[in-house]
Amino acid sequence: MRNPLALLLSGFLVLCFLCSPPLARCQDEDDQQDTEIDWKARFTQVVDVKTEHLNNYLKNSKAGFDRLVLARISTQPPEDQSSKKYEVIWYRKGEPVGLRRLGEFPFKAPQQVALRVAHANSSVDENEVKAAANACLRLFLDLNAKTMSPVAIFVPRRSFNPFVQRMNQMNFYSAEEPPPDTPVYASIVLSVESEPPGLKQLLFYSGSGY
Repeated sequence: MRNPLALLLSGFLVLCFLCSPPLARCQDEDDQQDTEIDWKARFTQVVDVKTEHLNNYLKNSKAGFDRLVLARISTQPPEDQSSKKYEVIWYRKGEPVGLRRLGEFPFKAPQQVALRVAHANSSVDENEVKAAANACLRLFLDLNAKTMSPVAIFVPRRSFNPFVQRMNQMNFYSAEEPPPDTPVYASIVLSVESEPPGLKQLLFYSGSGY
C-alpha cells in the first residue's frame, strides 16, 4: 500500500503542472522577440567586416604567406542593400601584412554607426577572430578621426566568446555597465553584441599596455 503522504504530494504536483502557464511557449515567445536586430531603428550606417581564408595565396611561401585571412570592409545605410567598398586587409596569424584602400567613408558625423562582423565559412578559427578584432579596432580609429565612434560591434554568436577573449588579450577588460552616476575611467568603451541577439559585453580600455 502506498504512503498517503506520497499520494498527496504527487497529486499536488500534478495539479501545479496543470495549472501552471506553458513555460516552453513563453521561452519561445521571448526567443522570437530576440531573433532579429532592428538595424534601421538603432543605426544610420553599418560597416561590414567579412573575413575569409585565402589558402595557397602565395604558393610555397617560406614566410607563411600561403595561408592568409582577408578582411573585406564595406559600408552601407541599414535600409540600403547596395554597399560601398572601403578597404581590404590581409592578415597572417592575426597580424596585418597588407592593406588596400578602395574608397573613403561615405558619411560624416553625426552618425549612429554599427560594426558588423561576418565570416565567409561556417567554421571559424583563431586567425579569423584575431583578424576581425584587429579590423574593428582600426575602424574605431578611422571613425574617431571623423569625430565618431561605433555604437556597437556585432559578432556572430559562434565567435562571440573568442572575439571578446581576443579583445581582453589586447587590454580591453570586460565589465558590467556602471550605474548612471558612476564615472568611467577609460579612454575607449566598446559594446559587443551577438548576432542573433542574446549575448552582450561591455569592453573598457584604459590606455595602458597596448
